[in-house]
Amino acid sequence: MGDTRINPWKRFPAKPEDWFSAEEISKAKRYTKPLARLSLAERLVGGAALVTVIWTHAVPRLLGRWGVDNWVLRLLVAMVIVQVVEVVVTTPFAAYHELVYDKRWEFSTQTTKGFVADLAKNLLVGVLVSTALLLPLWWLIRTTDLWWVWGWVVMGVFVVGLGLLGPVLIMPLFNKFTPLDDEVLRDDLLGVARQADADVTVIEVSDASRRTRKDNAFVTGLGKTRKLVLFDTILARPPEQIRAVAAHEIGHWKLKHVRRLIPVIAGLLLVNFAVLRLVLGWDAALRWAGVHSLRNPAALPLFLLVFPVGSALTGLLSAWVTRAGEREADIFGLEVTKDAAAASAMLRSLHTDNLADLAPSWWKRANASHPHAAERLAMAAAWAGRSGSASDEATADDRSR
Repeated sequence: MGDTRINPWKRFPAKPEDWFSAEEISKAKRYTKPLARLSLAERLVGGAALVTVIWTHAVPRLLGRWGVDNWVLRLLVAMVIVQVVEVVVTTPFAAYHELVYDKRWEFSTQTTKGFVADLAKNLLVGVLVSTALLLPLWWLIRTTDLWWVWGWVVMGVFVVGLGLLGPVLIMPLFNKFTPLDDEVLRDDLLGVARQADADVTVIEVSDASRRTRKDNAFVTGLGKTRKLVLFDTILARPPEQIRAVAAHEIGHWKLKHVRRLIPVIAGLLLVNFAVLRLVLGWDAALRWAGVHSLRNPAALPLFLLVFPVGSALTGLLSAWVTRAGEREADIFGLEVTKDAAAASAMLRSLHTDNLADLAPSWWKRANASHPHAAERLAMAAAWAGRSGSASDEATADDRSR
């Protein structure tokens, strides 16, 4: 489809002020900065709550007081205690975000009833998923010194299983998914898929508007459960912009980004479990948690505190890989549609309408799963110039706004 000579594994140079006005950048900052502080406060308070649970030996004390001896029951009770603490701590932050802050910015359409229903569903799903994962993990911990190796295998299989079953069993609990009923648009998007030689037959619409006015689209699932999903809020956009979004998402599909991520995730998970083995094999850490052995399910809070450490160590690598995938999908979409003007208009309006951070710090860029908006716009402009696409006028318009 033509060589754009754009390397998706390298950051494309771009300055936000070349693509967005000072007011657009400032407005986005006014929205995103308080949310960043809210997210940091939630993480700090949540971490402090978990540390407090560990430091006070709350779980082993309660298990002893209640006379729970069977290790399976001890694990389930410990899990419920931790989840209840998490819900108590995080709910005020989520409620403020969805029911107050985003309503103030006219994004949220969430109701109090809907928020409570989502909270209950999340708690139920969390208990079921945690049970399905933690029971085999703790059986391994109690069975073999190589629990961290076999645990890594179990976790990898579990993650792939969620990719297969999540779109079928979990996502419908939170949103209603219906086939795209606009036949003209559906035929157009399927035509894009055929043009891309992608085996796409399922295009669904999610009732995202029940919670938000923001718009988006995504590919989800693996194998036969894979599908392209459009937020119902995005259907108000011009057809050529929806085509650009669909072409990008089909790019993820065609380029097998999910499959490519599986070995990456597996490698990162191995680091997680190696860190777990190192820390949880330390007697001083176990004594701090009030247990003598990791075989005791009362050590679960310590397990949950340490597990994210590995992710923190590997987060920059994971983000770099996903950003490369986003650039590849951008390039793929451009080469399929040959419409850089529509892609640029979509990228610009999607970021400004949703008030995404248009001028993120270097740290936020390094941790982000997507390249920032100016980089993606500059890349589209470069593709247009190198491919001879007749979209230079639109690109110039983007620069002048």
